[in-house]
Amino acid sequence: MSDRKKKNRIVAAGSAIGIILITILLVGLIFPDGDSMADDAITKDSTREVEVTIYEPGEIRSEIRITGRINSTQRIELLSEVQGVLEGGDQPFRTGVRFSRGDLLLKIDQTETELELNAQRSRFFTTLTGTLSDIKLDYPDEHEAWAEYADQFDPEATLPPLPDIENRQLRLYLTTRGIFDQYFSIRGAENRLEKYTIRAPFSGELREADLTPGNLVQPGVRLGEFTGDTYELVTFVSLRDLDFISEGDPVELTAPVAGDSMEGTILRISSSVDPDTQAFPVYIEVRDRALRSGQYLEGSISGKLFENAVEIPRNLLSRSNTVLIAEDGKATHKEVEPLLFKQESVIVSGLTADDKVIELRAGSAALAGASVTIAENDE
Repeated sequence: MSDRKKKNRIVAAGSAIGIILITILLVGLIFPDGDSMADDAITKDSTREVEVTIYEPGEIRSEIRITGRINSTQRIELLSEVQGVLEGGDQPFRTGVRFSRGDLLLKIDQTETELELNAQRSRFFTTLTGTLSDIKLDYPDEHEAWAEYADQFDPEATLPPLPDIENRQLRLYLTTRGIFDQYFSIRGAENRLEKYTIRAPFSGELREADLTPGNLVQPGVRLGEFTGDTYELVTFVSLRDLDFISEGDPVELTAPVAGDSMEGTILRISSSVDPDTQAFPVYIEVRDRALRSGQYLEGSISGKLFENAVEIPRNLLSRSNTVLIAEDGKATHKEVEPLLFKQESVIVSGLTADDKVIELRAGSAALAGASVTIAENDE
């Protein structure tokens, strides 16, 4: 019984080995390896005609394609901080009207407030002159500066700074006479008077005008919106391209809808990865009157300069970083170094002007080692 089991095991093992050998043989017949196919191709067609391209090595500037939407970095809402009747400015207060930096956008009637301020200055002048005799008597060294201040005083002009006071006793005396209290109250009123006029903080356009001259405005009322011509575009650059750009680099931009071209500048590059895109945010400044917030732009950033490089179609580069060239009548693999991959091409180094790069076609991966001739219509 034991001998029979041994025989059965030997028969089973032999059958398994036979099945494996038959399977390997069938697979080899049905799916020959690349070398066999190459040998068959060379045998069947000893000389193949191929098309070649000669690439001239030189300097190639990498180009990083970008897209994004813009937002205005110069946008202010015009709000009234005082009460009064709205008056016009240097130009009509209408939507779409442009103003230069420093132009008067609008003015609120300040006649009453200005008269009250002049009255405050007059009262301050009265108090000031009433102290000059005491200052001359008790602090003769300080009298000349204060007398000169009083001589130049103008109740309709902005108060000039008070003379320097180094004497502590004189400071206490002026405090008891209310000089400092009146002075700073007037300075506060002068600062408030400036709020009756609103000037353009930068050159731009009045995008919205909510009120018109003649309307009575109250503190906190929105008067309109003023927007400048400077915008910021936010785009994203991969880690692979990040080393090729820096702040201050120029950016060529276009508006796909209008087709207008413009130039921007990289303002800053974030050091943090955006969680949604897994790329680094890049902020680009662009100035153009025709732009509007939310507009979509696309463009390119000039990246790294590659020397002695060529740009070839991606399908010419093998997985082992080689290209097929025609050399001495044979198709030969030549090793190259990929420098930058693009969507449909790749920048490589390692090719010379003497290399005849074979334009690959489907099924020609086994061409290496075959005898080839160059088609007459190729250079």
